[in-house]
Amino acid sequence: MLGGSFGLMLPVKRYATLNPADKSSTITLSGGALIATCTTAASKARSTIGKSSGKWYWECTVSTLTGPTLGVATSAAPVTTYPGAEATSWAFYDFNGKKYSGGVGDAYNAAGSLSDVVGVALDMDNGTIAFYRNGVALGVAYSGLTGVIFAAVGNSGSTTPTITVNFGTAPLAYAPPAGFNYGLYD
Repeated sequence: MLGGSFGLMLPVKRYATLNPADKSSTITLSGGALIATCTTAASKARSTIGKSSGKWYWECTVSTLTGPTLGVATSAAPVTTYPGAEATSWAFYDFNGKKYSGGVGDAYNAAGSLSDVVGVALDMDNGTIAFYRNGVALGVAYSGLTGVIFAAVGNSGSTTPTITVNFGTAPLAYAPPAGFNYGLYD
């Protein structure tokens, strides 16, 4: 807490990072645990902070289009699979424009490009997740999310992608949707 001139205590936000204790052994974290380098196809890293309420927005960029999946997962989703591989995780694969849950890829949007900034909008008040590409809403991908949900990144391909996550400690490339918190924090 920071003290003001009148003794007012202002809360200090503690922003999420990727959790070194909650990731696949084939993911290396760097950059203050905001950069994940994935060396195998079946890998996942979750954030240090999970949410069961509120509206939260963060952004991701990737170093290669083949493999990286970006989204959310419960603590029950194994870290030895990619986000979206099981029914307890929900993800977007920008390379082919599909959304994934339960290992099933469904049509969601057009394929993306390497320069994309993928925004993740987690609305736990309404139990939905939506994705954004370069500030443009792609629509609600999944609904019915309940419990504590964590940000998740990982690899579903045979390349070695690097995924950079911005949970709000640096300026976001695009403004969050109306009513969403700027980043993921306690």
